[in-house]
Amino acid sequence: MARSKLRLWLRRIAIALAVAVVLILFVVFPIAASFLITNGHFRFPERGPKTPEAVGLQVLPAEFASSDGVPLKGWWIPGDPAKPVIIYSHGLNRSRLEMLERGAESSRRGYGTLLFDLRNHGESGRAYTTLGINESRDICAASEFVKTKAPGRPQVLWGVSMGASSALIAAKQCPGFAAAISDSSFLSFRETVAHHLGLYFRLPAFPIANLIVATTAFRMGLDPDAGDVEQTVKDINTPILFIAGSIDRRMPPALAQRLLDAAKNPQKKLIVVPNAKHGEAFSTNREMYLKAVYEFLEQVP
Repeated sequence: MARSKLRLWLRRIAIALAVAVVLILFVVFPIAASFLITNGHFRFPERGPKTPEAVGLQVLPAEFASSDGVPLKGWWIPGDPAKPVIIYSHGLNRSRLEMLERGAESSRRGYGTLLFDLRNHGESGRAYTTLGINESRDICAASEFVKTKAPGRPQVLWGVSMGASSALIAAKQCPGFAAAISDSSFLSFRETVAHHLGLYFRLPAFPIANLIVATTAFRMGLDPDAGDVEQTVKDINTPILFIAGSIDRRMPPALAQRLLDAAKNPQKKLIVVPNAKHGEAFSTNREMYLKAVYEFLEQVP
């Protein structure tokens, strides 16, 4: 009798544990991961110069709003009226400071320069983070700001990681950009969630990543396929330079190659910077990086 009761007790514990695991994996974890994606306010410590003065820039304040009302702040340097204007967009959990040295180099070459903080980053307004979907609205708003400050001048997009994804999506939403520099872009919203789930948690994409994406889409009222960068580059006709780091585990060179293959415009190129991790191609080999960028821009009409 005692042994029978023990087996029954153990069976109940096993069932309870199994139910708890299922609830955690398929309910709690997807909801928590969705909130982590959209509601996080973590910021990486910025490396390098912290002020425009530190890189020899004299900037003007830039303030404008995204189409959904999110206030955005940045710095504006007009540059040579005969040169294009470059709009910079930083990565997730960063700010405009990530692009400051790149902006300074462009400014020295005469390019107009707009450095600004995407929504929910830096000094810009609080909003949900959507890995490029709504952030692309910020890029379009930046483009409109440039049109008021430098009407008629060609505009170039230059983004890193989430900023690169946002920029490429924006090139479809508000077309007309002369070129884009895509450094370590995501492949898509769905692929990014699935890839990072396996990379950091060793969990299968199906069905957990699908649940995270579905939960986020439901909570935000988003179409996750609006964040499909690979499809976007098939739809636009913009010259694009893709940049990848050879040891980037988050966005490996194979993803950049897929984007290159998908790009429609014949003026496209991929460079892979040796020994560079995610988003660190510029800091790893600045000379190679900048040479590739400006040679590419000089070839764009």
